[in-house]
Amino acid sequence: MLKLIELDKEHLETVRSGLQEIKENPTPYDIHIAETAVEYMDKNFDGFLDLLDEQCRENQPEGWVPATTLWLFDEDKFIGLYNIRHRLNEVLTKTGGHIAYQIIPSQRRKGYVKAGLKLVLQWCYENLGLEEVLLSCKTSNIASFKAMTSVMREIGGYQRPDDTINGEIEHSVWIKTKK
Repeated sequence: MLKLIELDKEHLETVRSGLQEIKENPTPYDIHIAETAVEYMDKNFDGFLDLLDEQCRENQPEGWVPATTLWLFDEDKFIGLYNIRHRLNEVLTKTGGHIAYQIIPSQRRKGYVKAGLKLVLQWCYENLGLEEVLLSCKTSNIASFKAMTSVMREIGGYQRPDDTINGEIEHSVWIKTKK
């Protein structure tokens, strides 16, 4: 059964293994929190948990918004992570949006992005009161774009016109959090 959890010590070994897989197979689309997690895992896991807790709080540094990281599990196996920004600022409205995600390499192309995204949308509605969320990706990230638009078509929403950000074309979709 697929579930989203907040990270704790009970899941350290499976998460460490999955993050090591990400580190050994980097892509241009890796999300920052996954890279940060890899750095912390062996050095200071408690410090990483503290960092995740701090990121949820309202008082963020200039240019940052509160964010929650949820970890996707299938039974007891770590599959990927979703970083959920509680609200948008000017930058996130142009690029990044509300949700970033990463699936570990061995679990890609198995439908986990879409299934996890549906769980995240429900979480956004129930915990943040968001009725729709913005997702974006570079046009070269074809798999992510297909997943985003598939969920958008199924649940509801619309695609924004493409935009050029830092010289790269970016796709963006607004997706409803409730069907």
